[in-house]
Formats: sequence, C-alpha cells, structure tokens
Amino acid sequence: MKKLLFVCICLAFTYITEAKSGDRKLDIKISDGATLYSEDLVNNFYKTDISFYGVGDLTAILSDEIKDTDNDGVADKKDKCPSTPSGVAVDKTGCPLDKDLDGVADYLDECPSELGLGSLSGCPDKDKDGVADSKDRCPDVAGPADLKGCQDVDKDGVVDIDDICPNTTAGYKVDPSGCPWDNDKDGVANEEDLCPDAAGPPALKGCSDTDGDGVTDNTDRCPKEKGNIADKGCPTIAPVDVKKIADIAGKLFFENDSAKLKTSSFVQLDYLVVILNRYNATNLQIEGHTDSNAGDKYNINLSKDRAESVKTYLISKGIEEKRLTALGFGDGKPIESNETSSGRAKNRRVELKTSY
Repeated sequence: MKKLLFVCICLAFTYITEAKSGDRKLDIKISDGATLYSEDLVNNFYKTDISFYGVGDLTAILSDEIKDTDNDGVADKKDKCPSTPSGVAVDKTGCPLDKDLDGVADYLDECPSELGLGSLSGCPDKDKDGVADSKDRCPDVAGPADLKGCQDVDKDGVVDIDDICPNTTAGYKVDPSGCPWDNDKDGVANEEDLCPDAAGPPALKGCSDTDGDGVTDNTDRCPKEKGNIADKGCPTIAPVDVKKIADIAGKLFFENDSAKLKTSSFVQLDYLVVILNRYNATNLQIEGHTDSNAGDKYNINLSKDRAESVKTYLISKGIEEKRLTALGFGDGKPIESNETSSGRAKNRRVELKTSY
C-alpha cells in the first residue's frame, strides 16, 4: 500500500510541473474553490481551467480509498464486514467464509462442512432434541441433553442404547447394564426375591427347598426333613403320638392347692420329653385349668403356676424354652359342671397342645 501511495504522489508532482507555459497565465483552483494566479505562486504557471488538488489533499483521498481497518485485504469501502477478527479468511466482500452457507462463519462453526443451526454453533440436529448430532449419542431419537440426547424409557438411569433390560420395573435398583440387581444370580430380582442371598427357583420366589416338600427353606421349620405345608414343612405328628401326649396330660397331678408336681407326674413328663425330641421343631403350649372353688384371681394364678411347673421340668430335661408356652385360664374353660365333685376333679387339669 505504501509503495502505491508513493507512486501516486510522484505522478501528481509530475503533472503539476508540466503545467508550466511561457506565454499563458495559470489559474490554480484548490480544494476550497479559491483561484490563485501565477503572481501568487513561486512557479510561473499559466492560467488554466483544470481543477487541481494539493499534494496533501490527494494523499488523504488516496488513503481513504485504500484504508483496510481489519487488515483482511479488502478496503473498507468495499468491505461488508469491516470488523472481521484478525487472521480470519474472508471472501471478496470482506466477510468471513461460510462454506456450508448456514449463516455461521467457518471460524465460529463447529461443523463447517455441514448445514447446521446457529443455536448449535453451526451443527445439525436431526432429531431436533437440542443436542447437536456431533455430541448426540442417539442422533436419530430425541432425548434429553443430560443423557447426551438418548432416551431412558424405564427411568433407571441407564440410557436405552446401553440398557440390556430397558423395561425394568420402576424403583428397582439396577446394575451398570440396566438390569435389576440379583445378588444370588438365580434370575429373580432382589426386589422380588424372598431369599435374595440364596439361589432358588422363580416358582418359589427365589428361595430354595432342600427337602422338596413345597415349603421353602426360609419358612420351613424342618428344612432337611420332608413335611407338609400345614405343619410348616415338618412331618405330621403320628396319631399314636398325638394320643400319647393327651394321655400324658391327663396323668399330671399336683399337691392340693399347690403348683408342686407330684412325683408320679415325672415319669409322664419324661415320656413327653422323648416325643418332643422326636419332633424337634414342634412347639408345646401348656394350659393350666382349675375348678370354680376360690376366687377368680386365685384360680388364674394357681393354674398359671401349675403350667409353669410343667414348663420348668421340661426345660430341665433339655427342651428349649423358646418352644414352650405356659398359660393359666383359672376356671374359665370348664369341661364338666363344677356342681359335682367328679366334675370339679375333671376341670382341675393340664392340657398339652403341639404346633409348628
């Protein structure tokens, strides 16, 4: 540019000096319209009608013509984008290049070779989910930005493209693959598995049944001995033993108005211990009863104490306390009339009831 300006100044100077003539006067018109004659000038110019600008004015005009504020090679008078940042490639109008014609200049366009959206820095968004295709893991299916444009149908935090179990029940905890946690690897989700830490078939809700009696081990009172559902997985007490227990109960006697067992009762209780050990998962309820003599409070206390005496003896013979329950009903459940001595004798009794 400086060389061009220097050449123009030299040409202007040459033009001025060649305007001299020996027999004609020169009128020189300057930029403010005033006329000067040869007498007013050092040089003896002849008068002429040519409008002439001084060297300083010409320099200013030429400077305006070639001014390029943003240094992009396009003069400001022709530059439609005179404030283009330094170093940015421009077209012939002085504006930054936009190869894909999407309205986003290449230097600002993150996808300069693809027609895109201004709101996404010039990148396309096929599924219109607000996530640019270049950053969208699922560019053909709309999804939220926090999941990188992918869907999570079951809302388990694992996007569908990574989710092996995309229809997991809401609320179930899942592993990194999107499937419900299954601690014992039995195919039953922890939330549905009644025995989440011990493998079992789905039909039994994830619990095992060691003895194959249809009662799962977690509820089977006799998990290693085949039984039935009614007896909580334990074998039914044989009828002969049921009768024996009833007979034992009828042969338990106490001292008069006392909870002390008579010696004859010990033999019967020893037979009972044998049966309880045979059916070692059974529980035994010991119920004490009295006749109607004396008051209600006295009778209830006496019946309870007698039941406790039986319980204490059984514990002394090795039966676990947790299997035994002692209750006293006083004269509240008579089986005969208390109007006769024989009836009262039958009402003074102990009943033994087994259960699982």
